[in-house]
Amino acid sequence: MGRYIIRRLLQFIPVFFGATLLIFTMVFALPGDPIRALAGEKPMSESVRQELTDQYNLDDPLPVQYVKYVGGVLQGDFGTDFRGREVSDIMKERIPRTARLALVAFTFELIVGVGAGLYAGIRQKGFVDSLVLISTLTVISIPIFVLGKLAQLLFGLHWEIFPVIGIQEGWKSYILPGLVLGSVSLAYVARLTRASVVENTRADYVRTAKAKGLKNSRVVGVHTLRNSLIPVVTFLGVDLGALLGGAIVTESIFNIPGLGNAVFSAIVRQEGTVVVGITTFLVLVYMVTNLLVDLLYAVLDPRIRYD
Repeated sequence: MGRYIIRRLLQFIPVFFGATLLIFTMVFALPGDPIRALAGEKPMSESVRQELTDQYNLDDPLPVQYVKYVGGVLQGDFGTDFRGREVSDIMKERIPRTARLALVAFTFELIVGVGAGLYAGIRQKGFVDSLVLISTLTVISIPIFVLGKLAQLLFGLHWEIFPVIGIQEGWKSYILPGLVLGSVSLAYVARLTRASVVENTRADYVRTAKAKGLKNSRVVGVHTLRNSLIPVVTFLGVDLGALLGGAIVTESIFNIPGLGNAVFSAIVRQEGTVVVGITTFLVLVYMVTNLLVDLLYAVLDPRIRYD
């Protein structure tokens, strides 16, 4: 196991440089003048423009800019925005908010998604199975911004159960946007769990367990569910990082000042340093999450060995 972890950590190096190079190139190679975007309609002297250009290395060739950026990241410096604020300070302020939102969404899709998929898989071709398949397909077919507006209309304005925007009411403010953020992933988790459970209920080891006279709860909980969770865990591990990065639309709809909202505002203001800095953090989250998922395989299936 130790050798495997070391090998995976070494694999992080080319993945990190490749991903950050691609992101950096896509952001800073786009046409546009961020200095002009900063000034807006106000006049800016040539000396001030040149000072800002030199400060943010905008005159350097793209490879030189990337090398300077990576050198700063390796020292914990993700750069500064055009107002002189450290990108790392922006992330420290906003990460807890996005993390709360992602936690609500992840808990929602884990409990409800796996539970619905498990029950539908065991009771296949029944009413609940049909309900799960139809409802999940409906959720997948509706764009996330439509689900968000609909949730605000019903649960916020009509029934007045949850706050509509902002984070003034603490954890309660994150429940509705968390449910919206996790709704599409929940639909995929439910369908994936159902398909995996249906497949495993026909496996020889499940039939053997039933033939031995084991209780149905043990057959389902130990033999069926445990083996069915391997593809589900893979999806959930990747989706955890996606929830952090995919919160841009949800945070904008519910006016939550998190990472997604910061990225959206930075794109509008053409502040590439903020976009690249936050995206670099998300790349690191993805890599660590995937490593933890791979290690969890051995817990779910003792047959998997990494040494």
